[in-house]
Amino acid sequence: MRLKGIFRLIRQRITKNQQTYTLYFSILFSLALLCYRVYHSGTYLRVSLVWNLFLAYVPFAITRWMEKHPAETGNRLTWYSCFVAWLLFIPNAPYILTDLFHLFDGGVPLWFDLFLIFSFAWNGMILGYMSIRSMEHLWRARHTRWPAWLFTFPVMFLCGMGVYIGRYLRYNSWDVVKDPLTLLGDMRDIVLHPVENRSAWAFTVCMGIFLSLMYPLFRKQST
Repeated sequence: MRLKGIFRLIRQRITKNQQTYTLYFSILFSLALLCYRVYHSGTYLRVSLVWNLFLAYVPFAITRWMEKHPAETGNRLTWYSCFVAWLLFIPNAPYILTDLFHLFDGGVPLWFDLFLIFSFAWNGMILGYMSIRSMEHLWRARHTRWPAWLFTFPVMFLCGMGVYIGRYLRYNSWDVVKDPLTLLGDMRDIVLHPVENRSAWAFTVCMGIFLSLMYPLFRKQST
């Protein structure tokens, strides 16, 4: 039984490394498409996708750091500080999907921009799911009595709300520090006046359900 457990651990490690390398190659492909677009069109129209992908990478980097430094995160204050920072940045992972709203002819064929934006969105989603999976393990290790779904589902719907706030209210993760009062005021209005803000709630629910339905497929492939 012990030998079987060792083989299983090795297999999981190899699978995780394969996912990581595939992700990095996918990101390089997206960057290559973007470089070609800049060269062909002579404009920097889609360069902001790089910044959006970087923001999607931040929560991934946070969970990787937490996994590699268990001694530093053993302190409760450090652990929850990392978790709050992760929670603020994780909506940036699915946010890139909404860049498809800006799909239009602009110096390159429309199909090329579709591949370009979707490739960045795909990478953002994978970064997000890998990060959520890691944080799920970290959370369960710290809160052993909590079932996994009690952590995962609220995160998916918080991501939906975060994407709405970023896309339609034009806030970003930095505004929590830069302009917290205005941000909290707008969020309070959404919570206290659901009828007037039904589009916000509809978007949040749809995005939350979409992310929740896709996540089990990712989990199955990552085990």
